[in-house]
Amino acid sequence: MEKVKPNIVIALMIAAGVSISLASQAASYNPVTQKAQLKLAQLGFDPGTTDGILGRHTIAAIKAFQKKSGLPETGALDSATQAKLAIGAPAPQVAQVTTVIDWRPVPTQDELDKLVANPANDSNFPYTDYRPDAPAANLDLPGAAILAAMNNSADTYGSRPPGQPKHTGEGYKYMTGCLTTGYDSTFWSDITFHYYCQMSLPRKCYTYALAGKSKDGIKYPRPAAYQVCATGKLPESPDFVAFVPKTQPQVFQYVMFGQTNAFNHEQEQAIINAFYGVKNPTDPKECRLKRPLRTEDPTDGTHCLANKTMKTQLVGKGT
Repeated sequence: MEKVKPNIVIALMIAAGVSISLASQAASYNPVTQKAQLKLAQLGFDPGTTDGILGRHTIAAIKAFQKKSGLPETGALDSATQAKLAIGAPAPQVAQVTTVIDWRPVPTQDELDKLVANPANDSNFPYTDYRPDAPAANLDLPGAAILAAMNNSADTYGSRPPGQPKHTGEGYKYMTGCLTTGYDSTFWSDITFHYYCQMSLPRKCYTYALAGKSKDGIKYPRPAAYQVCATGKLPESPDFVAFVPKTQPQVFQYVMFGQTNAFNHEQEQAIINAFYGVKNPTDPKECRLKRPLRTEDPTDGTHCLANKTMKTQLVGKGT
């Protein structure tokens, strides 16, 4: 039997190592992978869905970038590739998921109008890009302002969990029912769902406008849905008008208009965990006890973490 040459053995070992490395990276969400996807999309290399998971489209984009950069075409996010992409290691998740600050100020109405006025499906403006594989924007959130808005809504509509101040059975039922809805649930980010679901009455107008369930039968895109509800043009408008435009118009628009992958995952989880009073997001028991599940959340008590693996992958939506 012919002997295999040492250099071929080494090559096979390297190839096997790369395959194992890629398989391990592809197993679940990784914030480094998502940063790479964002940067690759900005540079013109299509990584597919910017979901933080190393799938075949992302691997192909990495290889194309590596080829152009003069790096070995492995498809792996090794240190040399990360350096070329100018992406650093992710911030410690545990340290951030219970600390809430305003990572950016609440945008003004003029800023919001400019964001939503930009052409949809333009890669330079991913905030308004709802395509299934649209580049994510990784936008910073006005965290403290969103948390205050959630607290205001929860106190007004009784949607806090049992045992907390101003809890009502009806409000909590509406809130948890909203989190487990099947309507467009994979198209909305975590912060969008948990913020929106605190509003048992005002959200009806917005939901009906999006779904075409109001009397006019029109399915409105998110910015237009806000306008018709805020200006009282739908039968369900009064509850919306009485609360949202008077208490949190800019926060509502910023959170609700963003596409699925628009926001920074760690900041999202920080706000949500703080709202539910989760002190140690790595403790599955505390997470299960304090924080209700959305439809796609894992059931193993890891849904308080930024790197959780969703049961159903979140995707964007064309409109």
